[in-house]
Amino acid sequence: MKSKITLLQILFLCVFVGCGIYAAKYNYDKNKTEKEIAALKNEIQAAENAAEETNGQAQEPTETETWEADGILTRYHSLYDANSDMAGWIKIDGTAIDYPVMYNGESNAYYLHRNFEKQHSSAAIPFLDYQCDRTGNCDNMIIYAHNMRNGTMFRSLLLFDDAEFERENSIIQFDTLYNRCKYEVFAAFYTAVGSKDEFRYYEFINAETEDDYNAFIDECISHSLYDTGIRPSYGELLLTLSTCSYNTNNERFVVVARMTEKI
Repeated sequence: MKSKITLLQILFLCVFVGCGIYAAKYNYDKNKTEKEIAALKNEIQAAENAAEETNGQAQEPTETETWEADGILTRYHSLYDANSDMAGWIKIDGTAIDYPVMYNGESNAYYLHRNFEKQHSSAAIPFLDYQCDRTGNCDNMIIYAHNMRNGTMFRSLLLFDDAEFERENSIIQFDTLYNRCKYEVFAAFYTAVGSKDEFRYYEFINAETEDDYNAFIDECISHSLYDTGIRPSYGELLLTLSTCSYNTNNERFVVVARMTEKI
């Protein structure tokens, strides 16, 4: 009996230590990610402050002006210089989503486990689908990010499964390197990759015809958890945000929005 108790004690001790290590890593990863993103935000603020000092006010390029780095907005100069894979920045009020968005033109796998500095990271960073045009010249910009249980990346995207939350937080700010853009959410849904009734939302980048565009909109609305009363018209640019839901195997939670403003 004594040896059995000892073995149980050892087992409980191992479980306790393991939980402690997991909790410590959980907090470490969260703090590290938050510090990295805060540093990037500080760079943006510094760029805007410098522009104000130079010009009396922050300026963005007009139709007849261009900045260095091929027309990139002043606020994103330094970040683009640090990593030319940067595609823009996404921010949603009412959520923790306030991050740079990366782009690799060859594969979606590249930033699946890398951060802004291209270092390995379990949280990684939001990234644009490799099939998209990061200048914004495509019908549907698709952005993926992990659903981190520590609340970072697209964890709070799942707040949009509630219709009331969507009504109060329906605007998404997604800037490309060249334009500041706002989008309005019109659909939110779950779909399981590989299932019989899977909605392959990730295959729609550009519509070949108006019918193709309308068919995608129909699918988004029919799968949506609630009716927003909004139906995008052919020609309106779209933004799709995607993350894992963890409800079932390979399930994704997806939010789709239409562009309402581009400056």
